[in-house]
Amino acid sequence: MAVSPETARGLIRELYYMGRAIRATLAHPDEGDLLPGGVGVLGSLEARGPSRQVDLAADLCISQSTLSRHVAELVSSGNIARHADPLDGRVTLIRITDQGSDLLRRVRESRARGLRTALADWTEVEAEQAIAVVQKLRNSLAAAPPHIAVGERRPVSTESQEMDV
Repeated sequence: MAVSPETARGLIRELYYMGRAIRATLAHPDEGDLLPGGVGVLGSLEARGPSRQVDLAADLCISQSTLSRHVAELVSSGNIARHADPLDGRVTLIRITDQGSDLLRRVRESRARGLRTALADWTEVEAEQAIAVVQKLRNSLAAAPPHIAVGERRPVSTESQEMDV
């Protein structure tokens, strides 16, 4: 039986509140120095390796202009670097630097500590059940055709489904 409209609205509401709770509870102090989403750019670059901006924007499902702001900020902070593509010198690739990898590691460790603290009264079985339900939801969302506003084109990639941020 299909999910009712009320249940769908309730799930959307809870996911919205979950996003807010995650940002508030699991944020690492160094994230405050970055534009929102900067850690996601670093995580995607780490997973993909050196990338063209157009490919990275498509992977992250964000606009080129949004990614350009992230790239400018992350380059100026030393967390990513630009270099010429060895196969085509006309193309610029971006890659995560050692400093960016270190920041990403610290953020991940901090988030994991924060989540373990927040879930202190959960059992391992409950946490594994939550993983399974969230994965099922993510996979259903990734498999569904995109809901695109009139005139909008937004690329969707399943590659970013496996990055760890």
